Amino acid sequence: MLTRNLSPLLFVLAACAPGELAVDYGALQLIFLDVGQGDAIVIRSPEGKVALVDAGPGVDVSEMLRRHGVAALDIAIATHPHADHIGGMADVLRSLPVRFYMDNGVPHTTQTYRELLRTLEGSDVAYLEATARTIDLGSVTLRVLPPPPTGENHNNRSIGLIVEHGAFSALLTGDSEVEELNYFLSSGVPDITLIKAAHHGARDAVTPAWIAATQPEIVVISCGRANEYGYPHPWALRYYESGGAEIYRTDRDGEVIITAWDDGRYSVITTRERALAIEDGR
Repeated sequence: MLTRNLSPLLFVLAACAPGELAVDYGALQLIFLDVGQGDAIVIRSPEGKVALVDAGPGVDVSEMLRRHGVAALDIAIATHPHADHIGGMADVLRSLPVRFYMDNGVPHTTQTYRELLRTLEGSDVAYLEATARTIDLGSVTLRVLPPPPTGENHNNRSIGLIVEHGAFSALLTGDSEVEELNYFLSSGVPDITLIKAAHHGARDAVTPAWIAATQPEIVVISCGRANEYGYPHPWALRYYESGGAEIYRTDRDGEVIITAWDDGRYSVITTRERALAIEDGR
């Protein structure tokens, strides 16, 4: 477990029954759900406002959300229309009240994408374009980094998001590859506390310039166990490790839960660590 003054989190964990997942409503919570080879990220503000970024490859994300006490979403965001990012989104929209939905505006030809469109058209969810804007979730802000206006590669038209809570920040970039990461760099990317490894830790989704610009303390890689792509790539891991960041992986660690306070303190716990603690009677 990575800690920066962990005592508030320990207090919350101690108050929970074995097997329950802790919630500290006085802090930002980022939950990287273990959806296999895909992405699904929960952002919950201290005020209880919730955003979902991507919804995995058709797994039951709705049930995962309910297990974390999420009964409604202020916004659901699809970074791009590949099935490992939107596979569970239609079910989420049918199962939970969702106020706003955002995607990159780039259509796709798959059945998964068409089903999502039909679900949106039959719902009351308001659509937001992925323009350069700031979305408020109480004391947490989401800064939208619009993708390049043209291009045929869906990965390189992923929506970027900077999550800010006081001195803590996180950067989510979907499946961006080097081309789009350089585009984001040209627009200005600040130092970041946490980055989600783009494209599940692919070799073509990180560069020394990206690490030098973001200087992350934490890197979270969302990928499936023994996935056919070999993610995370060993070279990508070397890049992340070269910057001195702590690396967490959903294929190895299960869900990764970051609790962050506005003074910059944060703590990280994984479902694997919680399972080991329960087995040890701690």
